[in-house]
Amino acid sequence: MKFWPVILLLTGCSLFISGPDQPKTAKNTRYIITYLKTDWFQKIDNKSDYVFENAKDARIFLSNSFCDEFQEQKLDLLAKKIFDNIKDFKLKKSQYITFKDREAFKGEGDGFVDGVKVHLILMNTRRNNCYFDFISITPSKVLPDSTSFDEFLNSVEFK
Repeated sequence: MKFWPVILLLTGCSLFISGPDQPKTAKNTRYIITYLKTDWFQKIDNKSDYVFENAKDARIFLSNSFCDEFQEQKLDLLAKKIFDNIKDFKLKKSQYITFKDREAFKGEGDGFVDGVKVHLILMNTRRNNCYFDFISITPSKVLPDSTSFDEFLNSVEFK
């Protein structure tokens, strides 16, 4: 089961950008993700900074960044903008946390993408005048695995 349409939907590019003045990504200049786990492979996608897909169960982890953008809005409101684009999305858990010594917001819930029920986890944060979001997309037929998403988040290295 492929969720590439959801990637386009969930990328900040499709949600926040309009016009030719697109924000700068922080990829390779302010952060990198090296997620080297069995059954996971990195996909090349020009809409997201990083996309990793699990070959066995179609789970997807993705990351986006925008520098000099989204500095004024609260992190939970930025997450809500993403969740609002998921059909019948029901937020199950949400909280402010600390991620790599910065304030972050983490939300988790279920909804439908292209008629397929999915479980989503989103964690967003800011650092050095850049906004970052990290998303886990799990088909409902697969048990949600927050441990793998936490490992993915631990692989984030800010420069």
